[in-house]
Amino acid sequence: MKLLLADDMKAFLDLTRTFLRRADCQIATAATGLEALKVAKSFQPHLILLDVEMPEMTGIEATRILKSTPGLKEIPVVILSGNDHSAAALASGAAEFVRKPLDEGAFLQLVTRYIPLRVRKDPRRPLEAPCVLTMGRRQMVGTVMDLSASGLFLVSDHRLEIGDRLALRFTLPRAAGPVEIRGEAMVVRKAPPRGYGLGFSDLSEGAVLLIREFAGG
Repeated sequence: MKLLLADDMKAFLDLTRTFLRRADCQIATAATGLEALKVAKSFQPHLILLDVEMPEMTGIEATRILKSTPGLKEIPVVILSGNDHSAAALASGAAEFVRKPLDEGAFLQLVTRYIPLRVRKDPRRPLEAPCVLTMGRRQMVGTVMDLSASGLFLVSDHRLEIGDRLALRFTLPRAAGPVEIRGEAMVVRKAPPRGYGLGFSDLSEGAVLLIREFAGG
């Protein structure tokens, strides 16, 4: 399956790519409404997700054009925004309007309403290991409670938000001796009061192999 994601905020595009890290799909991106039209013509996605506030052309204007263009008008379009543009979005021909922010679960439910997206389940194993987190100049601590090759569940007293990008390091126990894992992850869901689901966004191949060995994948 093919998805087109259009948003002028790179952080949102990075977040949605992390949401889709376990999904069997191709992803194309655009940073403006005009670029989204060009990419849609060449990429022929099965679903288009558009932000409203973009340079050159808004997502609502782009949707109007998409819905009047042969070969593109059949593609479902979902418009997303942090502000309420529901009436204008639906009037433009969008199948749905969704408020930001979304966590991983809500995003995947949204996508699978329109296309049969297959999301693999990575083996996950309990682990209670201290973890050091860095976000900019801010350093925090937490505990990794379980782990897979695609992400981990963290408990921390520090407040985190969906989309926060973190550098992290923790120790992975092994029969041959413990090894330190370093990488980058993004917060993809929150589990109040102190739990956070993190999806790996940058992890070395060696670290992935070690985690898979540990988790049984």
